[in-house]
Amino acid sequence: MPTPEPAGAARPAPPRVWTPAMVRVMVTLLLGAGVANLFVIAPRFLGALGYDKRQIGVVMGAFNLASLAMAPVVARLIARLGFARVIAGGCALAAIGAAVFAQVDTLAGYATARAIQGAGMACLTIGAAAYVAESSPIERLAQALGAAGVLTLVAMALGPALAQLIHDHAGWPWVWRAGVISGVAAVATTLRLPPVARHDGPAAAGDGVAWAALVAMGLAGVGFGTIWSFLADYGPRVGVPRVTAFFTAYVVAAIAARLALGGLSDRLGRAAVARPALIGHALALAGMSQLAATWHLVAIGAVYGLCHGVYYPALQALVVERGGGGRSAAIASSTFAFGLGLVAAAFGLGPVARAWGYPTIYAIAAGAGLAAAASVGVGRVTGR
Repeated sequence: MPTPEPAGAARPAPPRVWTPAMVRVMVTLLLGAGVANLFVIAPRFLGALGYDKRQIGVVMGAFNLASLAMAPVVARLIARLGFARVIAGGCALAAIGAAVFAQVDTLAGYATARAIQGAGMACLTIGAAAYVAESSPIERLAQALGAAGVLTLVAMALGPALAQLIHDHAGWPWVWRAGVISGVAAVATTLRLPPVARHDGPAAAGDGVAWAALVAMGLAGVGFGTIWSFLADYGPRVGVPRVTAFFTAYVVAAIAARLALGGLSDRLGRAAVARPALIGHALALAGMSQLAATWHLVAIGAVYGLCHGVYYPALQALVVERGGGGRSAAIASSTFAFGLGLVAAAFGLGPVARAWGYPTIYAIAAGAGLAAAASVGVGRVTGR
């Protein structure tokens, strides 16, 4: 039996999440993710040059494909070069991609520039999340992972608006130059990250939950991809010409969820928290299939942001805990799985939308969300 704690004995202080290193990582993510999010309005620039939707899709899709291809390599780069160099290298690649985009004038050139950015963003996002996972106490891992991504969401909200403002006052060249400046600033903040030990270890035998969480990540990424790839075209077709209301509601709700509820799975268990959040994610996508008014976008965006802000760090923490081996490799695997779902939606559901309409693909994405919720329960889910 455990020895009773003496009366009046001081309890050990809870492990810290908010540290100077955490703040530095968050600022780096804000500046680095700012590069990619400035380019959200690049389709307007490409359209004005005369490129059609398919060609624009090739350019913008090159970012996701390169990011997906780079993801499996990042953990090995971290093991060889260290966190600071990999994250700084990713920010530098993002800045180089912005600079290349500003100089080229062909479809292949624009696609190459976006691919360089995508490879850089994989190094940044995976490297930063892995750094947080390695440096955070396991009992507060989901809270730390959720908090680290808050400024990435801020960049998602501010990037397109800032790009539009720069375009209106200074023209397209300064939009791309702003990306270069943001990437270089991110490099400067990264190089002073303190070193952190990596948690390497043997893989857990026969657990199964890591694969279940990875499957859930991939299926959830399908829903994310249907929104980010198709909503801008879907909205006007059903009488909702401005879809920014969704993204505003999404970002606000996701930030609130990560700050207020990000640590919920640390207390109640990973699967117990992720499963209902994934069901809510599926319901939001089902609602998207019935889109007919701007207020629908606000409501759906709020629900979707709340659920995404809860399940994403919970699933990442579940992969880390139950997968065995190193935390950096687990973070890279979870990011790859989510990105695979996003790319599958972007390239696989387009033909479905052309044949049967956009509501069909949102219904499919909702089904994928329900399958994700079911898959979380596969394997041993006791404890966290």
